[in-house]
Amino acid sequence: MLRVHVRARTSYYQGYLDDHELAAQNRRHVADYERMILSPARTVRCAELGDELVGFVVVGTPYFPDPDPSVDSELYQLHVDPERHRVGVGSNLHSSALDVWRDGTSVARLWVWEFNERARAFYERHGWEADGGCRPDDPRVGRYRMLGYLLNVGTPGREPTRTGSE
Repeated sequence: MLRVHVRARTSYYQGYLDDHELAAQNRRHVADYERMILSPARTVRCAELGDELVGFVVVGTPYFPDPDPSVDSELYQLHVDPERHRVGVGSNLHSSALDVWRDGTSVARLWVWEFNERARAFYERHGWEADGGCRPDDPRVGRYRMLGYLLNVGTPGREPTRTGSE
């Protein structure tokens, strides 16, 4: 999983973080991944082609108190090895997340880097809507922020709240 994560994030951070900072961040993620994978508050699903892990998705309870009270789950990460983009791996992983959410989630949240146009287009194709908010801890890469997206998973009567610009 870490190999896929490093390859994926290297592809979308290229040109936004210098190589030294990106390498340092990638090294720090080893312990984070162990905690994330073992956490009972998270569900991890992997995609394999043959014997090769080519992607994964992680969902669970929101990491931060959400500005939208209807949010009850978060898509933390959906990563696909860059050599496997545009062949359905990401869509299958997204479907796997939906399967997890159908057991009681009404509105899901994700945060995506403003500059990651490929990811934003992917999520929008899968029904996610930008809500105008930015992640509560406000991480930045240069002038770029993490933008909020919501997905109404399907519990009737619970619509996401639009938070507006922050």
